[in-house]
Amino acid sequence: MKKLILSLAATLAAVSLLQAQEPDYRFGKVSEEELRMERYDRDPDAEAVILYEELRTYFLIGNQFTRMTDYFIRIKVLKAEGKEYADINLPYVFQRENYANLDAVAYNLVDGKIVKTPLKKQYLFREQVGDEQWMLKFSIPEVREGTVIEYRYRMNSDFVTYIPSVVVQHDIPTVRMKATVEIPEYLRFNVNTKGYLSINMRENTIAGRIAGTDVPYNVREITTEGRDIPALKKEPFVWNRNEFRSMIDFELSQIAMPFSDVQNFSLTWKDVNEALAETDFNSNIRMGNPFKEETAAIVARNLAPRQTLHELLRLVQSHMKWDGKYRLMSSSPRNAADKGTGNSAEINSVLMAAVKDAGFDVVPLLLNPRSRGRLPLAHPSFDGISTFILRVTLDDGKFAYLDGTDPDSDVDLLPTDLLVDRARIYGVSGDVGWCDLSRLAPGNTHINMTLGFDPELSVHGRITERYTNVPALRCSSAYGDARSEEEYVEALEEEHHIRIDSLTINGLRSAHLTQEFTMTREPETAGDFIYLNATIIPFLTENPFKSPERKYPVEFDNPASYTMQGVLRLPEGYVVEELPRAARFNAFDGDITCFYMAQATNGVIQFNMRFNQKRLIFLPEEYADLQAFYGAVVNICNSRIVLRKQQ
Repeated sequence: MKKLILSLAATLAAVSLLQAQEPDYRFGKVSEEELRMERYDRDPDAEAVILYEELRTYFLIGNQFTRMTDYFIRIKVLKAEGKEYADINLPYVFQRENYANLDAVAYNLVDGKIVKTPLKKQYLFREQVGDEQWMLKFSIPEVREGTVIEYRYRMNSDFVTYIPSVVVQHDIPTVRMKATVEIPEYLRFNVNTKGYLSINMRENTIAGRIAGTDVPYNVREITTEGRDIPALKKEPFVWNRNEFRSMIDFELSQIAMPFSDVQNFSLTWKDVNEALAETDFNSNIRMGNPFKEETAAIVARNLAPRQTLHELLRLVQSHMKWDGKYRLMSSSPRNAADKGTGNSAEINSVLMAAVKDAGFDVVPLLLNPRSRGRLPLAHPSFDGISTFILRVTLDDGKFAYLDGTDPDSDVDLLPTDLLVDRARIYGVSGDVGWCDLSRLAPGNTHINMTLGFDPELSVHGRITERYTNVPALRCSSAYGDARSEEEYVEALEEEHHIRIDSLTINGLRSAHLTQEFTMTREPETAGDFIYLNATIIPFLTENPFKSPERKYPVEFDNPASYTMQGVLRLPEGYVVEELPRAARFNAFDGDITCFYMAQATNGVIQFNMRFNQKRLIFLPEEYADLQAFYGAVVNICNSRIVLRKQQ
């Protein structure tokens, strides 16, 4: 009996100790242990860590129907870079949403004592960022490496048919989080989890009551909790990182209010098309052509169809400049044409009017730019549609694609952000309405070099670079963005590690661009030896895939091929001491290949490199092989041509 009592006492003591070690997650209860924390062992490189996050979204039903959100977060700043998490931006819609009960405090350990610095109300700012969109902004004071910050607020909204996503995974790691969403029975939502982390989600039914009455109703309670949630790391080659962020999404499916007809909101693409037909979108794409005379003059030239489309595109772009905003519809594209500036909907509506006026059959393609995420497959909605481009049917039954936003774009040459793998043909229902634009304009780069040595043993010669499609667009954009040709040349010199003596560019703002230049490069020397890069100018000097593992896919911009051919005449009195070994790599059943060869004959070195990538997307389980492939290519590119002076 005595042994049992001792055992029970030991168990209670252990439980008490565990409870004592559990942090106090109430607002204002930051501990000295949290302030002394110097790193997060599960992610030693983290610049900050969320110690605790709690969210509750619920509805108040009475004289008004209101969606409420109570939010609280505590963050530990571990490095100087983590101070940015003390700068807070809270979005809201003017006159329909507002924040209340906002508190924010910084905690620092000074001479062994906890010093609190609260946010003063005069440091709250409101900024208009859209027609009705505003931002509540504040910066928590006295934040530095080692600080713990926390803030909380209550937000109320009359957008009761919308529930914001519950974000489980952030850009920094999270020690512990809890979220609850309470949905009254009158609103029915499809609840979907997304991301690469498993989400522990539970559902329960609890009781609610209409304010000021005894009228009860059922509430669907959805709860998730998590511990030690890793950060969603920034990685190269990702179209939209949020597509892989673990979160819970809510999509309205039905409103069933008492004494009212049930309203269903689960849409098909047929529903989306029909709804758009009743909006400004439909009237905009049927507008008259504001550039009728100029269009007629282009048509009168009897150009080939694609050349006619090219001229119509340039016509609209010469009259209208993009304001940088993606929109699906607008109140008046014609006014935008008169002003000379407009959003994507206004510019492409005007472009569509001109193309139709020229006698072409054209239809809008609805899409979301890559940077904003893909259109939903399972649950069609308006929320995922940000803009549209044009698909034109040619006489041979083939299609041509146009977008007027980027002044360097062309027929079938769209900005990479619009080369989506999931666009919808307006007016078409079902699976046949999907359109893949990701392989619309495969990139091709061909570089030819004829080089030798001058009397000072500097490499000197001529380089011709030919770009097709996306590489041509990027080159045009870089040239257009430079403040002068001298600035463009300086950037090209830095990229190639050379000095450029003269430059000629042909084909700007087209799918086929050529730039030629004479160059000089100082090779590395040591005694009787000259060392040169295997490709003279760099191709791939370091592996872009540095992380040991990857949790989400690798997404390249577009299919691409790269060819480099060179002839290098040796300087008088020198011979080849060493050449890089020939290599040929073939991975993923030929989806990505690389070839390199160099040979020397009669005082001349000839080298050839070809890199070809057909596939755009590689899955996480393929990452190790992709990383190894790029590592092998880097090794070739960093290998050397060695010349030796004859004795």
